Amino acid sequence: MSQDDVLTPPRATHLSVTPGTPGQARLVYWAFLLGLILPGLNIIAAALAWRARKTGDDLTRSHAANQISIFWRSVVYVGIGLVLTYFLFGVLLIMAAIIWYILRVLKGLKVLSAGQPPEHPQSWLF
Repeated sequence: MSQDDVLTPPRATHLSVTPGTPGQARLVYWAFLLGLILPGLNIIAAALAWRARKTGDDLTRSHAANQISIFWRSVVYVGIGLVLTYFLFGVLLIMAAIIWYILRVLKGLKVLSAGQPPEHPQSWLF
């Protein structure tokens, strides 16, 4: 079997801190998920995405834009939920925001693994 017969995946599956690489985009998505358990990790991950927003190819830039969008929209959703906890249904909004956050991050990881840009990165929905 020659070197040309071996199929290689279009994107590596490793994690990286180098801005503008698929590994860095993957790292940010995973840090977003771990940030649900470890306070402050989401902010660091968002800063990494912000740093990578203008580097790399179109794919990694689109994922960085998606990650920044996920971060800020989750801040808005949780902020509104905190204000509305006075009326008791804010807790439901916060729980819905957490579910939205997890689904958006998992969706981003899935399309990144497929080597595709995220669908509707500026959407406030799923």
